[in-house]
Amino acid sequence: MSRQRIGAIVLLPVAFLALSARRTFGFLDHIPGLVEAAIVVVGVACALLGVRLWLQMPPGDKR
Repeated sequence: MSRQRIGAIVLLPVAFLALSARRTFGFLDHIPGLVEAAIVVVGVACALLGVRLWLQMPPGDKR
């Protein structure tokens, strides 16, 4: 398994947890809006990077 796929496997669950944390964990209702927005931005960034890494072809692999 390539390093890109391993990185994607790590990033995609992190993104899922970050994006679902707002609805799942009740104690997050007491954090400021800026922190909440930062969690969402990190979640989206992890999701996008994880998808990019998963779809990226390894060097030398021609389709």
